[in-house]
Amino acid sequence: MKQFFIPLCIFFVVFFIYFGVGSQFSFKPKWALDYFNPLAFSLLNMRFDIPIQGDNHDLIYFHGKWYVPWGVLPALLLIPFQLLLGRYIPEFYITLFLGSVNVVFIYLLLLRIKKEFFPHISRFTILSIVIFFAFGTTHFYVGTLGSSWHVSQMVSSSLGILGIFAVFRKHPKTIHFLLSAVFICLAMLGRQTVIFLISLPISLYLFQSFYKQKEIINKKKIVVNGLLIFGLPFIICVSWFFYYNYLRFGDIFQTGYQYIKEDAVLSEIRKTNGMFSIRNIPTNLWYMIFEIPKFHWINNKITLGINLYGNSVFFLSPPLLFSFLALPLQKKKNAFFFNPFVTSLWIGILITIIPILMYYSSGWIQFGYRYALDIMVSLILLSVFALKGKLNTLYIVGIFFSIFVHVLGIYSLM
Repeated sequence: MKQFFIPLCIFFVVFFIYFGVGSQFSFKPKWALDYFNPLAFSLLNMRFDIPIQGDNHDLIYFHGKWYVPWGVLPALLLIPFQLLLGRYIPEFYITLFLGSVNVVFIYLLLLRIKKEFFPHISRFTILSIVIFFAFGTTHFYVGTLGSSWHVSQMVSSSLGILGIFAVFRKHPKTIHFLLSAVFICLAMLGRQTVIFLISLPISLYLFQSFYKQKEIINKKKIVVNGLLIFGLPFIICVSWFFYYNYLRFGDIFQTGYQYIKEDAVLSEIRKTNGMFSIRNIPTNLWYMIFEIPKFHWINNKITLGINLYGNSVFFLSPPLLFSFLALPLQKKKNAFFFNPFVTSLWIGILITIIPILMYYSSGWIQFGYRYALDIMVSLILLSVFALKGKLNTLYIVGIFFSIFVHVLGIYSLM
């Protein structure tokens, strides 16, 4: 029972603070617009379109019916509540619950890092990083909003975090790789780009399989096992994705985006550059890395001027800069080698972020760069490996700055 005390405390503290920030303790979620409860109701009635009463922003209009552009995962989570309570519940609570659970899993993951990699990590260090993730990164922003956009992202990102948690250990076994693949593949049923995070467990699998010392390597067995471990979950989830497209639009490759009712600026970018294009990378890269918000002193208080298209994650969360000190190629006893854990994290980050940067939308309206949540845990783990579990003064100061600026930024959007 003792081992559950701290995780439970973390969950309830984060839930309470996220709820307070998100609803301003009014017990009334800020976002009244709700697409996933109607979708859950439709699914219960064997339908895939949703009834519309009022706003239809970012919905797909096809053959006289309205459809959500995101996957069905958030709606599936709402179905049990509709069956039990006989009514809708605010999407906001799904975000709150999963956001709080994510922070607990970060805590548990850091405990594993302490046990298997850096035994000298202190409890202070672990809790500092947990606080940083919860209140000093874009997770704070996404976790305190209850709109359909943010619910969809939180659900898929939570599964991505579970995928990392399942496999990131010193000696992962087949079951760990399989669980990681299942979680990440399921995440694509919420947001498709999360599927690229599977490159992290695949990298770890290849390192573990091909770089075992004093063992005879059976390459054919490794390939076959890998195809089963990662291929089966991928095929099942991709098949459902295609079938879902077919049920709605009569075409497995039709996602409906050409029929979406969205902001005119975004629509023009999509029509000009394409939904995914290398031409979108410079703009998105600017918003994610280089766009710096401005501080203003107005009416005797500090306010933050932000760009609603995106703001630098490294300015808003400066401890993430330490991740660049974690080099894949390392030296030991006059010999160079690739650290499998650092290298896998970098591979997962690069392969996951490329399609996000190619996407025609940066995530507007937002504070920070919310799509970076998909790689946030990997960046934090890299910063831990870079410092070998020992936080320095700059890291700690960066945590305080991150929390301060995120509080300012979140309240500027309320």
